[in-house]
Order: sequence, then structure tokens, then C-alpha cells
Amino acid sequence: MHKSPGCLSSKTFIMLLFLVFFKIFLLCNYVSADDRAITFYTEGMQKLCSFKTELAVTPEEHERGLMYRKSLAPDAGMLFVFKEDNVRFFWMKNTYVPLDMVFISSRLEVTGIYRSAKPLDEATLTSWSPAMYVLEINSGKADKCNIRVGSKIKFKNY
Repeated sequence: MHKSPGCLSSKTFIMLLFLVFFKIFLLCNYVSADDRAITFYTEGMQKLCSFKTELAVTPEEHERGLMYRKSLAPDAGMLFVFKEDNVRFFWMKNTYVPLDMVFISSRLEVTGIYRSAKPLDEATLTSWSPAMYVLEINSGKADKCNIRVGSKIKFKNY
């Protein structure tokens, strides 16, 4: 049987249809760092501050963090995501931006804050209380936003 050049076989048509739906799926599920945010609230759920966040999920991302960066946007941060609550240990090796570290439990509550971590300092900084998440933001932002132990958080597009 002869096919005309303008017709597609059913196999080719199904493959093209699959590719179109796959691309739509990827576009719908893609969330950029600009769309991802963490918002802090008082214990009474009054909004305090929001930060656009990059994620650090893998061990390699945890290790690199914000190393070698020369700046961090005022409303930006990096959120370290771990599998469970545990005491966390950080340092500022090769990190040029002074940071506040906000430790957050799996209950989405701030359990501790390390303020004004010094650039390039290799001293160990600890959460003291178990945390599942750690948000690194510019130094002074935790105080400016009135983030305290007990503050609540909500994630957007995680």
C-alpha cells in the first residue's frame, strides 16, 4: 500500500502526541527559584517576611551551599532540605556573604537562629535543636523580619 507524503503512520502520530504531552507536563511541573518561596509568620499567623529560595537537597548541594558567591539578593535565600529532624552543623568555608541561618523543624516552626555568621569562618555552627530545614539568608534579615524561635513557616511551590 502506498502512503502519501502528508500522512503520518499511527505509530509516528502516537509518538508525536506523547512528546507534546510530555513537554506540557514538564512545563506545568517546572518551578523556578523565582516561583519558590518560604514565608515566615508569627505564632498568631501574622505575616513577617518572604524569601525566594534555591534548594539544596542532595549531599553535594548541601556541601556546596552558597560557597563562592559574592552576593545574595535581599529577598533571596538557600533552603537546605534534609530527610528528618536532627541537630545540624554548618560552617562558612569559602562563603563570602555574611549570613543568618534559620533552623526549621518538620513541624514548620523555627527552632533556632544563628545570626551574622562570618564569611570564610571555618568554625562549626550548630542548630542545637533538631531541624529538618535550614534557610540561609543575608545577615541581619532575621532580626529585620522579626523572625524568632517559634515563628511559623509556609512553603510556596515546593
